[in-house]
Amino acid sequence: MPGPQGPPGEVFVPNVAVVPVVQRYFYFAPSDIQAPVVIPANQFTNDHGLAATRFLNLGPNSYTNLFINGVLQEGRIYSVTAEALSINPGEDTIIEGTPIILEIVQTFAQVTS
Repeated sequence: MPGPQGPPGEVFVPNVAVVPVVQRYFYFAPSDIQAPVVIPANQFTNDHGLAATRFLNLGPNSYTNLFINGVLQEGRIYSVTAEALSINPGEDTIIEGTPIILEIVQTFAQVTS
């Protein structure tokens, strides 16, 4: 049997800030997608409108979000490597011209003064 709950503690680390770095990649489906597909990173553009070569900032201190037509998707329908995005739409169809946006957020601890 657990004992009584203790008082809430404070979590404060002086002089440390958590800093996010965000990368977004944009793609428009050139045709309907009805089956699992692998889209190479070089098919995407970045926030600056430049062609991507790889998806940057993937790692243990990052997470990804996938938006299809502006709607956040469940993590179970996609996977990401530095080279490609894999999407399995299941029973759904991603219609030609639909925007697909991959967002990668990486966080760093930074010492402040």
